Amino acid sequence: MSLRRAPAWLVGTASLAHRELLSLFVTPLAYVVATLFLLLQGWNFALLLRVLNDPLAAPGPVMQYFFGGSFFIFWLPVLFTCSTISMRLLAEENKQGTLEALLTAPLSPAQVVLGKYAGALAFYAALWLPTVVFYVLLRGASVEPDLGPILSGYLGTGLVGASFLALGLLTSATTRSQLTAAIASFVLCTIVLLAGLLVDQVESETLATILDRTSLLTMMQEMAQGIVDGRWLWLHGAVVVLSLAAAVVVIDPRRRHERLLQLGLLVVAVGHLAWLGARHGQRGDWTGGRVYSLSERAETVLRELPGPVDVRVLVPSTIGGGRPNPLAQELREVLGRMAQAGPNLRVHLLDPDRDRQEAEQLVAEFGLGGRDLADGVVLVRAGQGAQLRKTHLLPGDLVTYATGPDVQATGPRVKEFRGEEALLTAFLQVGDPTETTVCHTQGHGEPPFDGLEPFGGYAHLGDLLREANLRLRAADLDAADGLRGCDVLLVAGPSGALPPAQLRVVERFADEGGDLLLLTGAVVRPGATGLAEHGLEPLAARYGIVFGERVVLDPHGMPSGTPLLAFTLVDGWGDHPAVRALVGRPVSLLVVRELSLQTVPEAEPPAVLVQVGEDGWAESDIGALRTGAMVAFDEEVDRAGPIPVAAAGQRGSSRLVVIASDQLALNAYLREDIVYDHGRDLVLNAIGWLTERDLLLGIRPRTREHVKLVLLPEQLQRMTLVCLLGLPGFAILLGLWVLWRRRR
Repeated sequence: MSLRRAPAWLVGTASLAHRELLSLFVTPLAYVVATLFLLLQGWNFALLLRVLNDPLAAPGPVMQYFFGGSFFIFWLPVLFTCSTISMRLLAEENKQGTLEALLTAPLSPAQVVLGKYAGALAFYAALWLPTVVFYVLLRGASVEPDLGPILSGYLGTGLVGASFLALGLLTSATTRSQLTAAIASFVLCTIVLLAGLLVDQVESETLATILDRTSLLTMMQEMAQGIVDGRWLWLHGAVVVLSLAAAVVVIDPRRRHERLLQLGLLVVAVGHLAWLGARHGQRGDWTGGRVYSLSERAETVLRELPGPVDVRVLVPSTIGGGRPNPLAQELREVLGRMAQAGPNLRVHLLDPDRDRQEAEQLVAEFGLGGRDLADGVVLVRAGQGAQLRKTHLLPGDLVTYATGPDVQATGPRVKEFRGEEALLTAFLQVGDPTETTVCHTQGHGEPPFDGLEPFGGYAHLGDLLREANLRLRAADLDAADGLRGCDVLLVAGPSGALPPAQLRVVERFADEGGDLLLLTGAVVRPGATGLAEHGLEPLAARYGIVFGERVVLDPHGMPSGTPLLAFTLVDGWGDHPAVRALVGRPVSLLVVRELSLQTVPEAEPPAVLVQVGEDGWAESDIGALRTGAMVAFDEEVDRAGPIPVAAAGQRGSSRLVVIASDQLALNAYLREDIVYDHGRDLVLNAIGWLTERDLLLGIRPRTREHVKLVLLPEQLQRMTLVCLLGLPGFAILLGLWVLWRRRR
């Protein structure tokens, strides 16, 4: 076809597509299909609304259920719809003998196939268009689902429909019977769909890889999560092009041998193009919070791994009832992205159910048991021989699961993925054996690090530091070399002053470049009118951080905390590496001592980490606070905000961080499963900055979309009626209107 004839060729194709689309809209069968399709979709969404509105049900991602659901919820309607739409495209023309007339219109076989296909694809899109009302219903219920996974879900639905319609058109071209074409199309598309289930059954590893990479089930699960892989665009594009090309050859009345040769060459060319495109395709993250994308810090860590790191993932792909294992899906995604970013990272995915013997050997090598293998484990190692270093991660280290009675029916769901930080920490642990030691003081009223009392121990603080691959030990300040081997000295919650001899040991440690973290709040002794001192005030002043004699109060109350004395800050974060990733996040502080900053010689200017705002103040009436009397700001003796409550300073190579509240680290406030704001992150990031472990600062858990409805019974009933009666009723009324117009 010459370029001069291209406009006429396109006009002819568009005219045929318009004719085909109109014929579909005036066919009673089309409205029957539309009514049944919308009724089924409305029923599925109405059930989903009831699940999300159950007070005892766990929240979940809406469109992941809708698009990535079971065979009967999503796939059966798609298969049925595509088969019924495509069955009449060419089979009816063959049966009535009008195909030859079309080909002499004059229209070429390619124009006929493309026109018919375009009309069918437009009708398929029109069927899905009314389901956009589901998103409108959720917005009307004061729910804001993530728009990215919704768009990617519709994109996946469009790609699947495009391929199934192309295959259906090919089957319709080979027969004169619409019923035969519908059955053949349904069976063919079902075989293509279910081929992905054979991944664990085939012996050939190459065939298993091909089936896994072309599995439509995997594709829609990813699309429903907001993950858009470029290889799916190439794959479905190849299926559509080859199916339509084959249909052109089938209906061509001349059927020359060169047509078959051209089709064979096209198969080779399109196949290679799709393979190359799939190899270089990028995986996009369409979620609003970019929950599946690696952070910049993570990519930096992976690029700078000092040597090869071997990762073996032993996680079952399915769990009870044959449901997909959400942990396996999350690990596959994040480790795939990590392997692309880290040239020294070697990732191997093993299914314990298929590779049982190898999995058991690896688990035994790491000293683990059968329970760990059943639940899943990630094995990480680096080096060889005497330099071999190993560690492992269990599911509890990687994800937080959603809870709720419906979890037993629908299977576990990932509420929060903590794997990025956990995996990177493990990589650094085996790749770089350098160990950071945190020494803590004791004997001055500090809560014990092995104490489990909610308000009298730091056991959870100790666990937090050890989980961050920090070595924790008690400091012996009575010995001159008691801080030898310590990277950070942690002084947490002293209620009494350190003796002069111990203070000199601490000062010598700081003068030699040691780092300090002080968790010291306002301590009011019975009968005293002022705050107790810990003896480190002069040392902190050498860094430009000055402890005051007043207690900081703030009206932003902490839940279940004493008003003014316990408060939660969201604003007030400073521009400092230790807290830059926490800006806009809440942190709770209790019984805070006043701080002020000043510039001193031989030290860098100190920096605010977090401070109370202008509505806070430093209260000087300690006696009133001790007795619980009401206090108010007195501009003559009190200090108006903003007031620093956490600060950082540096003198030479020695760094100091002061958090003027020690109670934030008590067991009652540091349990992640009960009270979790960002006090844990503040402590970890402070130590990260002190030890120059800045690479992992700011890598925090990624929360998945979790939608929960709170509807009154009458609201839920109205939304259910819209789903069950509104959408099918719209299709019925439209069909009746078209029938009435035709009779007129």
